[in-house]
Amino acid sequence: MPSKPSRSEIESALSGQNERRKRATKKSASPELELDSTPRRRQVIGGDLTGVAGRPKPSILSRCADLGLPYWIGVALVALILLAFFWPKSGDSTREVIQAQALTQEALISNIEPIPGSEQPVVAENPVFTRDSDADRAEAFREQESEDRQIRSLIKKAEAHIAKGEYTEPKQGNAAQSYLAALAINPTNSEAKSGLNDLSDRFLTAGFGALENDNEALAKASLARLKKIDGSSEQTSELSDAIDGWQSQKKIEELLSKANTAFEAEALILPARKNALYYYREALAVDESNQAALAGIQDIADLYIARANAAVVEGKYQAAAAHLATVSVIDPNHASIQLIEAMLENATPIAAQIPPDNTDPYPVKADETPAPSNESTDSTIASDTNTSTNATEPPVQDIDIDTPLTIPATQPSGEKTPPRLASEQADFDRQYLKQGLEAYYKGEYDTAAALLQPLADKGIARAQFRLAYMHYLGRGFTANRQEADRMIRAALPAIRKFAEEGRAWAQSDLGSLYEDGLVLARDFAEAVYWYRSAAEQGYPGAQTNLGMMYVRGRGVTTSRRTAIEWFQRAAKQGDSVAKNNLEALGVN
Repeated sequence: MPSKPSRSEIESALSGQNERRKRATKKSASPELELDSTPRRRQVIGGDLTGVAGRPKPSILSRCADLGLPYWIGVALVALILLAFFWPKSGDSTREVIQAQALTQEALISNIEPIPGSEQPVVAENPVFTRDSDADRAEAFREQESEDRQIRSLIKKAEAHIAKGEYTEPKQGNAAQSYLAALAINPTNSEAKSGLNDLSDRFLTAGFGALENDNEALAKASLARLKKIDGSSEQTSELSDAIDGWQSQKKIEELLSKANTAFEAEALILPARKNALYYYREALAVDESNQAALAGIQDIADLYIARANAAVVEGKYQAAAAHLATVSVIDPNHASIQLIEAMLENATPIAAQIPPDNTDPYPVKADETPAPSNESTDSTIASDTNTSTNATEPPVQDIDIDTPLTIPATQPSGEKTPPRLASEQADFDRQYLKQGLEAYYKGEYDTAAALLQPLADKGIARAQFRLAYMHYLGRGFTANRQEADRMIRAALPAIRKFAEEGRAWAQSDLGSLYEDGLVLARDFAEAVYWYRSAAEQGYPGAQTNLGMMYVRGRGVTTSRRTAIEWFQRAAKQGDSVAKNNLEALGVN
């Protein structure tokens, strides 16, 4: 352990320090000291490293100046490395903005309460970007903003067009076009949808107003504009249905007016297509529940019932049966039919009034103006021809109106329809058929149609066949090949049956079907067979047609002499076609 210093040693040390301080003070106060020169650094350990006491500290620039070149080269290299590493990449600034927006949006969503009844919160229309969004999402956002600007511009244009009254016209600039263009950009845009809906309502109102004023043209114009906006819209369908209903109503009113006029003129069932019954039925075809048309038909039936009753009272039983048959066609369920039947039941028999019928009483003559044939040797020579298409033969029954009726002396027990009434009905049908065929060959096609149609409806083949021919040639009807084919197919089974039984008219009609290939396959030999069968019975129409087969060489060897012979036979019975053919052949 070192010994403690003595008092003398301590005083000696203190005196030495005081001497050093004095010397330092004198030296610092020396006028020869250069303050501007850089002081020499004291090479001491510890103490104050800032230099001489009282001297200011050196600046950063002065210190940097003391650094060597190698030091600065190293600093530069480090700076370049750091700059390359931390230099911002493309899209970083955008990403920061997007991320900031996403954070803000998420914060907003977290504070929004859902609408009552909705499971999702209400958010802004702008897309929500997450932290994973990138530059592509930002580009999509910019495209959305561009689309929004285009839509706003189109909406303004549409409003400007509406102010000018340019709703759907002109084609190159109108309100509807602008709204539709906006919807093409964004199909869910509510402003464009609302604008189009307003335009549709405007035209719908205008269309209904036009119909109320009986202005069909304006209503159709409004419908056309609605279709330009949206052809499948509810307004378009509503106005279209309203126009159809209006047209139907107008048509019914027109038909009822014609029916009432015909009724007052007592044109009840004749002439064809110009009578009250026809007009009433046409009205029912438009509206099957039209009460005015139903009442009109009932009035016609009541009128014929009244006529039948009056005829019975006057003893005109055949006329009464005819009127009753008419009622059965007009209204088969009329309540008074049974009453008139009972009255006829107790009336005087009228069988004697029906003329005997040993042959065909109503010969069908050859058609005056048949369809032209490319195979004819002389286009001025005509025959009775009809046309149709091949088809199956449905089992259709027919009423034999050519055989004389035999009325039993007494009514069989339990039989509902009196035989006497049945005979009267058959006689009525025969009279209508005779008159209808006569009207046809006179060229009175409307009258023929009115007389034959009820018989065709009842399934009488002869009436069906002649009406089919009229439909095909457009006589009394608009030419309709389809309807003609249908009627011929319906009549064919009965025609074949009667032809095989030896009925001349059926044989002649069957021959025409084979000649022209109607329903049946064309077969000239079969045609000649059936024509000859009827011609030999004295049927003038078949005689004329058989003569034409010899003129044309169809199924037989061409023979002018034989053709003339058959034409002359038909002409003697008054067949006008045969007479014309003889004149064409130069025979007096």
